Amino acid sequence: MSDLWQYLQQTDKPIILYGTGNGADKIIARLESDGSMDKVRGIFASSGFVRNRSFHGIRVESYEEIRSRYKDMIVLLCFGSSLPEVMNNVDRISSETELYAPQVPVYGNTVFDERFYNENINKIKKAKEYMSDPLSSLTFDNTVKYFLSGKISFLKECETSVEEEFGLTRLPVSSTFIDLGAYTGDTALEYSEVFPEITDIIAVEPDSKNYVKLAANTEGLSIRCLNVLISDITGTTHINLGKGRGVHEQDAGKDIVCDTVDNILEGKRADLIKYDVEGNELKALKGSAATIEKYKPVLHVACYHRSEDIFELPLYIKSLRDDYKIFMRHRPHLLNWDTQFICI
Repeated sequence: MSDLWQYLQQTDKPIILYGTGNGADKIIARLESDGSMDKVRGIFASSGFVRNRSFHGIRVESYEEIRSRYKDMIVLLCFGSSLPEVMNNVDRISSETELYAPQVPVYGNTVFDERFYNENINKIKKAKEYMSDPLSSLTFDNTVKYFLSGKISFLKECETSVEEEFGLTRLPVSSTFIDLGAYTGDTALEYSEVFPEITDIIAVEPDSKNYVKLAANTEGLSIRCLNVLISDITGTTHINLGKGRGVHEQDAGKDIVCDTVDNILEGKRADLIKYDVEGNELKALKGSAATIEKYKPVLHVACYHRSEDIFELPLYIKSLRDDYKIFMRHRPHLLNWDTQFICI
C-alpha cells in the first residue's frame, strides 16, 4: 500500500505549504529526509497571518499570490482546525488545486506511512475487529486511509455530531467523572451539562497557567482540581519545554509531579474517565488499570496524538476488560483531531 510521501517523491509538480506552525516543521523535516524539499516553491498563510515574514527561509505569501504563479501545484495543509471559516477556505482551495493534509503526529515523530502500516498490520487488523458498529469500522478504515493518502475526504465521510457521540454514553445516578487533560475547565463544564448524573469531578491539568483558569472557571461545580501530569507512575517525570501542543512527557526537560488515576482514586469508584493528555493516553490507561478492571467505567479516549494510538489503545483496553464495546467517532475537524474511542 503506497503513501503520500512516495507520491511527493515522484511528482514533478511544485509543492506549496499552507501553514507555518509545528505541523509545518514536521512536514518539512519529512520532506527533507525524503529528498523532496527542493520541490517546495512557496508557503502561504491564511488572511491576517501573512504579514512581512519568512518561515524556514521562505517568504510567507497569500494563497492568491502563489496561485497567480502556479496553476498546477500540490498544496500540503500543515495545521488542524475546527473553525468553520477555516474549513470552508480549505474546501475552496481543494476545489481549485490538488490538496493533501499529511499525517504527522501531534506527539512524537513516528509517521503512519507505508512502512509503519506494514510493520503493524496484524495489530491494525486486530484493533479493527474490536470496533462495535458499522460507523466505528468505517471511521477506523477511513482514518487509516487518510493516514496513508493525506486525503481529508476520507475523514469527511465518517464525521459525526457531538450529540451522536455523547449519546453512546449512559451513566448511573451520582456518577464520578475523571477529567484528564482538563485544560481550563471547558470539558468539565460541558460534561456536567450533558450528563446531569455527574455529581463529583476530579479534574487533572498539568499546565500551571491552565490550572489556575481551571480552578477559577469551575468554582460552581463539585470538583477537585489537581495540578499534576497523569501517567503510569507516581513521583516525578519530565515535560516538554519546546513548542507544540500541550504538556506531555519526554526523556528530559522540566521536572513535574506525576500521578496515576488508581492512586488518586485510592480504590474508589469512577463512572466516566476522559483521556485527552497529549500523547500520554496509553500511560494514563496503564495507570488506571486497577480502576478499569474493578469498575469498568465508561472511557472516552482521544486517539489522534500518536500514530500508534489507533491500534495500541483499543488493544490495551480489551486486554484489561474483554467485555468493553469499543466505538470510534470523529467530529468535524481538519486532520484527524477530535477523534476518540468510546468504550462502554
